[in-house]
Amino acid sequence: MTMNTELAISTKKLARYFGSKPVVRDIDFDVPTGSVTALLGLNGAGKSTTIRMLMGLLEPTRGTVTVLGKDSMHLGPEDRARIGYTIEGHYICPWMRVRDAQRYQRDTFPQWDEVYFNETLRRFSIDPSQRIRQLSRGQRAGVSVALTLAAQPELLVLDDPALGLDPVSRRCLNETLLDFC
Repeated sequence: MTMNTELAISTKKLARYFGSKPVVRDIDFDVPTGSVTALLGLNGAGKSTTIRMLMGLLEPTRGTVTVLGKDSMHLGPEDRARIGYTIEGHYICPWMRVRDAQRYQRDTFPQWDEVYFNETLRRFSIDPSQRIRQLSRGQRAGVSVALTLAAQPELLVLDDPALGLDPVSRRCLNETLLDFC
C-alpha cells in the first residue's frame, strides 16, 4: 500500500464482527490532513468500535485502516506520539493526582507544551494537586483534553468528548477544542 500523506485517516471496506454480530460493516472514508471530521450515529452504531480500530486497539475483522500513512495495527511509539486520543468517558487513573498524570504524559510526548497544559487546567478551574477521583465529570474532561492537547498532536481523535457534561463544561470544552484547531 502506498503512503498518502494528504490523508490523515483512510478506511477501505472496514468491518468488525463480535462473533456473528456485525458492529461495523464495510465502511469507506477518508479524512484529509488538516480537516475536522465527525463520526455521527445513534448509540450502538459502531462509532467507538470504529475509533478503536483507527487507533489500532481493535483488529478489524476485514478491511484496512491507515492513520498518518501507516496501517493502524502497526503504529509504533513514534507514530502514536503524533496522535492525540481521548477515550469515551475520559478515563484517567482515578488514584492519580492531576500533576502525576501530567508528568507521565509529559515524559511520553516530545512536543509537550507545559504552558498549554496549565492554561487548559485554568480554563476548567482545576487544581493540579487534586486526585482525579475528586474531580467533577467536567473537570475530568478538562484534564483529559489538557493531557491530549498539550502533547501537540498532528491528529486529534476524540471519542464522545462531551459525554455527560453540563452546559458550562461543554462550552469550555468546545472553546478549548476550537482554540486548538
